[in-house]
Amino acid sequence: MAAQEALRWRYSDVDDGNFAVRGRGVPVLVALFGVLVCFVAVCLYLRWACHRYNDRRGSAGALPRWYTASPTSSAAPPAAGLDDAAIAGLPVTLYRPAADDAAQCCPICLGELAEGDKVKALPVCGHGFHPECVDAWLRARASCPLCRASLLAAAVTTKPPGDDVGVGSEAEAAAV
Repeated sequence: MAAQEALRWRYSDVDDGNFAVRGRGVPVLVALFGVLVCFVAVCLYLRWACHRYNDRRGSAGALPRWYTASPTSSAAPPAAGLDDAAIAGLPVTLYRPAADDAAQCCPICLGELAEGDKVKALPVCGHGFHPECVDAWLRARASCPLCRASLLAAAVTTKPPGDDVGVGSEAEAAAV
């Protein structure tokens, strides 16, 4: 019973003096309030800046100057792919696996190359791909999808269509 009496409190025992902040509590509360105000101010500024950027996004020069990674990156246009005539000029051969080679696959679609499949071999590096896979890549980028060797110089001097050098054992047979 004595424990229950000790836990009871009376309304007259609670006064405003119990909630007063004294000593070190005042500077701590002022500092916390200042941090809260600064945080809200930074959030509001970032919200304003993002909305301002998104509103200008459709117009020319929408990116701010500080957004570019380097001063030379904005001056260089993005690398364009090859034109359709240059892509059509690349040699297409039939795939024949070598006797000692494991099954190869097209690195773009990851489909296995079967004997008799059409393969477009890139003249710079000799990598072979399905023509429909590599044609879409070459329209966007003028490089090998596997080793990133540039094909811009090779597009001017492509092999003639009568050249039978291919991928796999076909290249070895032509060399013998």
